[in-house]
Amino acid sequence: MQKISFIPGGPEVSVLALGTAQYGTGISEADAFRQMDMYTERGGNFLDTALVYGDWGCEERGRSEQVIGRWLASRRKRPQVIISTKGCHPPINDMADSRVNAQNIREDVQLSLKNLGCGWIDLYFLHRDDPKVPAGELLEALEEEVRKGNIRFYGCSNWSLKRVKEAAGYAAAHGLRGFICNQIMFTLADVNKEVPGEGGMLVLDREFYRYHKETQLGLMAYMCQAGGYFTKRAQGRPVSEYQERMYGSKKNERILQELLRLRQEGYRINDLVLQYVMAAEFPAVPIGGFRTFEQLQEGMEGVERRLPKEVLQELIEIKRQ
Repeated sequence: MQKISFIPGGPEVSVLALGTAQYGTGISEADAFRQMDMYTERGGNFLDTALVYGDWGCEERGRSEQVIGRWLASRRKRPQVIISTKGCHPPINDMADSRVNAQNIREDVQLSLKNLGCGWIDLYFLHRDDPKVPAGELLEALEEEVRKGNIRFYGCSNWSLKRVKEAAGYAAAHGLRGFICNQIMFTLADVNKEVPGEGGMLVLDREFYRYHKETQLGLMAYMCQAGGYFTKRAQGRPVSEYQERMYGSKKNERILQELLRLRQEGYRINDLVLQYVMAAEFPAVPIGGFRTFEQLQEGMEGVERRLPKEVLQELIEIKRQ
């Protein structure tokens, strides 16, 4: 599998990151192990998780990280794998309770290291933001973890453009590397921003896209497959009420019609959805979450089948309208 770097000299990561949000809850540990085996055997090396993943399905924190930790130990893969995890998420039952501060960064990093059973985290994200805390204060706390050897690089997730710029300004003024990556919702699908906004998630808009292009800030795209929205629609299968609220729009109907036309020419819809992210004008990696082994296989094939630029450009133009 092809590799890219978010910054010169940074870790080389697979063009498809393996999403692990359901490991140990919606996906059994045995199936999670098999997924990670399949992914790494094909050359994948980028596992994305978070301290909060699994908190909705069990009492102990960090179930997804723990499953990955046991897999790393049993397969002895740690040196070959790039681990991306996230901390400082609010409690699942109280999203208004911000945990984004220096103390929680220290505590969450330690808990993630324990769950993963390893001595370092390659790429650490602040899962949410608290605009009341100066960005510089948070960057200094992350830099302290870098100096300790606990994390190697760091990024942000669900931060506004204004706050990302504040952090970049502080980093430049104080000689820090700062964020090397932004995790945000970036997808071919047109998104009703109010729906993800209810959970504190942000969608990459045109202004944010321009900032990424100008600065070449790396991006990891979550929910990039829109939960299989276009594939379900193309197959005549029902979509969930949540998906209808999120993606029901005239623009998505136009995108769907173009995808159906391209499918008749031999292109697979999921390949087009994944490679829409990869076609960004800055380093961008889709995060793929897969319920079945067949979906994982298709996802890995989807990032390896390089599509003609003109095909992707047609979809890009529709999305921009």
